[in-house]
Amino acid sequence: MESKFRFLTKYSLKKKLKNKWFLAANIIVAVIVIALINIDSIVNFFGGDFNDTLKIKIVDNAGYYDVIKSNLDNMGKYVGETKVEVSKETRDIKEAKKDLEDKKDILLVINDDEQNVFNVEFISDSYVDTLRYQVITSCLNNAKSTLALEQSNIDSKELAKISEPVKIERTFINEEKSKDEEASRSLLSVASMIIVLPCFMLIIFLTQMIGAEVNEEKSTRGMEIIIGNVSPKAHFFSKILASNLFVLLQGFLLLVYSGIGLIIRKLTTTGSSMMGDLTSNSDVSSIIDTLNNSGIMGKLGYIIPLVIILIVLSFLAYSLLAGILASMTTNMENYQQLQTPLMVISLIGFYLIMISSMFPGAIFIKVISCIPLISISLAPSLLLSGEIGVGTVIVAILILALLDYLLVKYGLKIYKVGILNYSENGLWKKMFKAVKSKN
Repeated sequence: MESKFRFLTKYSLKKKLKNKWFLAANIIVAVIVIALINIDSIVNFFGGDFNDTLKIKIVDNAGYYDVIKSNLDNMGKYVGETKVEVSKETRDIKEAKKDLEDKKDILLVINDDEQNVFNVEFISDSYVDTLRYQVITSCLNNAKSTLALEQSNIDSKELAKISEPVKIERTFINEEKSKDEEASRSLLSVASMIIVLPCFMLIIFLTQMIGAEVNEEKSTRGMEIIIGNVSPKAHFFSKILASNLFVLLQGFLLLVYSGIGLIIRKLTTTGSSMMGDLTSNSDVSSIIDTLNNSGIMGKLGYIIPLVIILIVLSFLAYSLLAGILASMTTNMENYQQLQTPLMVISLIGFYLIMISSMFPGAIFIKVISCIPLISISLAPSLLLSGEIGVGTVIVAILILALLDYLLVKYGLKIYKVGILNYSENGLWKKMFKAVKSKN
């Protein structure tokens, strides 16, 4: 049995790897991943304006240019990393407006207003990005507040106190908590999404692949020849092992493509960009320093293995379910219908990640994170953000391991009955009968 099991596993794996669509699909995926990582550079190459300077020209009819300029000079950090250049417009207003044609420059006409300090005419050639408009409006409001206070004859020392930003010192009653850990947990919770999304995609790929392969063998009647020479148990587990190895290989290739994309970004990106250069040495070192100061780095030694175990057991559970469901169907259309609940379950976990940030500490979400098939999406994110502890993840792993055991024990019985069944009549009765059997 062992030699036949190895043969079936190798055959199934080679069949997937030698498929011409495997090479074509990976070329396309590699191009897409590398392009997404370097999207700002690509847009710049074709005439994009990630690094262009936002020019704001001011027609000052009220004498408040210096105050308004000082506020607008600081807006760059709020609109990505766009450089902002503020200058006084001395030309005629008609000529200044004509100069805006086919440009993204902005012209602000400042007029004196007895009731409201000043009013502004905001002039642009076309629509302005909503974020930029809001930031410019906020800067103008700050300038108006500053001028209003100055015109109120308030003492200069009192005015300085009013204008000075409040100093905030972060204090935790729990002495084990720290500001660095708070920042690092937020950072890691975002990073967990980068892990969860590929896992979600690979799960869909895994279930589709197993279902297609089993139904292909059933539709060509090749299954009868295979099962005539190999036990259903060996056939079942060979499909599971080969498919999981293939998906793990695909996941590794995604990491390689991401690494290539980051290297290209490092070599080609110069200066600042809208996305920021996350591969810069200063950014990486600051992230590492934050993680070290928070003590999270020491915890990653057991957090990473737990997450890996959770992912492996979840992949196994999904593949076992896919194999069982595929054996019960007679064609790919029927399998797609049975596969839908699996996809809905995985989507629930994915959406709960986004909802969980709105309900911090919610017991319901913590309980859901222990439910098999959903835990792969939810538990890593909650663990890295500090919403759940290691104990909860261990419980999720144990429940998932129990599910895998039950799927192996009873799923194999269903597989033996369903794999050679080509009729949908009385299929569910046969399945329940197989589960109750002692063999």
